[in-house]
Amino acid sequence: MQFENIRIDEIQTNTSNPRGIDIQTDDPKLNYLKDSISHFGVLVPIVVSKRPNRQYLLIDGERRYWASKQLGLNRIPAYIIDRDGSFKDQDILLRMFQIHHNREQWLPVQQCRALEPVFQTTMKKPEIRSIRDHKAQIKAITEELVRATGLEERLAMNRVYFLLWPKAIKNRLYNYPQEEGYWYICEIEEKIIIPARTNYPEYFDKVPVDEVRAALFEKLEQHSVEKSTDVRRVAPFLRSNLAKESDRKVVMKILSELKEDKNMTYSDAQDEFLKHFPDFHKRGPVSPRKLHSMLTAMEVAIEDFDFASISSARRRAKASYSELISAIRSLAKSLQELLNNLEGNR
Repeated sequence: MQFENIRIDEIQTNTSNPRGIDIQTDDPKLNYLKDSISHFGVLVPIVVSKRPNRQYLLIDGERRYWASKQLGLNRIPAYIIDRDGSFKDQDILLRMFQIHHNREQWLPVQQCRALEPVFQTTMKKPEIRSIRDHKAQIKAITEELVRATGLEERLAMNRVYFLLWPKAIKNRLYNYPQEEGYWYICEIEEKIIIPARTNYPEYFDKVPVDEVRAALFEKLEQHSVEKSTDVRRVAPFLRSNLAKESDRKVVMKILSELKEDKNMTYSDAQDEFLKHFPDFHKRGPVSPRKLHSMLTAMEVAIEDFDFASISSARRRAKASYSELISAIRSLAKSLQELLNNLEGNR
């Protein structure tokens, strides 16, 4: 990597940048950055890749680029990561991903947009396409993303859950990134699609999986979903591989109703399941492995949480600072008690 002050008019912006907004018009931080640069200059160099046409492709520093350009600067400090222009488009996307992931600047949806080419390439590999078991295929794709990006495995798997969805739905979120839709999709994939395809594959012999995904996503847009975790109300019933043919038909019938009726909530579906299977909630405490999985999932959710969403979330997704603080304190107390018990019984 080489450092130079390069000409701004030789820089090409990157159309693959996953931010999903026009920085020149929609980024409220641009004017603050312009004010800083006008007083102190560009303190943090941008990152570029050399192109064959003697220009540079912008990899990191789009705000700094536009602020400097609007201020009329001729040159900008830059790190050139490949002087010979040997990086391919996918190499550049992976560099962008690694830079922004390490700085935690991209939302999960924006990360998925950056990972899209890697995901599509992975899906075309014969060794991936040949895997017939859906869960095993997801695991193999996840391992490929972990190798390519260095993401933690659980985080990478969540990104795969999203990337499996229909292109039209992903593009809507790529154009208007928001976490509520992302987490809702992850919940549907993990809690409904995967267990249903595993335990009730005959249902998907008649109904395309993307049709189910699209129908359930509409519930979020129709405001039939209060929060993404509502999906978990029906998860236990789909995770149970019932043996009796009549019971299986009931499960698939309710799943079909949930898909077809836009106004049917997950609470309504849960009531339907309990009407037919009243003993279902008579379960024991979670297993140690299940508790470990729950704690890991919570850790990932906390790492991905965007504080800006507290003020920007829509009414149904809102939670105040005081509500979050109260819930976190209560959780921290329970976790400390659990930790004390575990350490005392080792």
